[in-house]
Amino acid sequence: MSMEGSTSTRPSKTPSVAPCFWTNSEVLQWMKNSLPELFNKYGGFFKSHGIRGRTLFMLNDNLLLEMGINDAQDRAQYRIEISKLKIKSDLLTLKNTHHKGNIRFIEENSISESSQNEHI
Repeated sequence: MSMEGSTSTRPSKTPSVAPCFWTNSEVLQWMKNSLPELFNKYGGFFKSHGIRGRTLFMLNDNLLLEMGINDAQDRAQYRIEISKLKIKSDLLTLKNTHHKGNIRFIEENSISESSQNEHI
């Protein structure tokens, strides 16, 4: 099998796994899709540093600078896009938790406890 064949079966969108579990390859794929210009400039830095999903969410201005991203506007753009990704990931986690009934259980218990306290 050629390398071309193996990459063509790869999804063109970002992976469906939660971003905090992304491999370095999945982080690079997200960058390529979300920040193509910055990916072209700095994708190699993220690859050489082995940035994975958990690490991606921990990147701050100083760490991006240490990685070699010297342009302040580029660092800011990364932080904004990473923040958006984190928010989307958190919302999806909450939505999935709600669908599993976990939040509803907590809400119902909170309501029933407060009702019981009113009767005391």
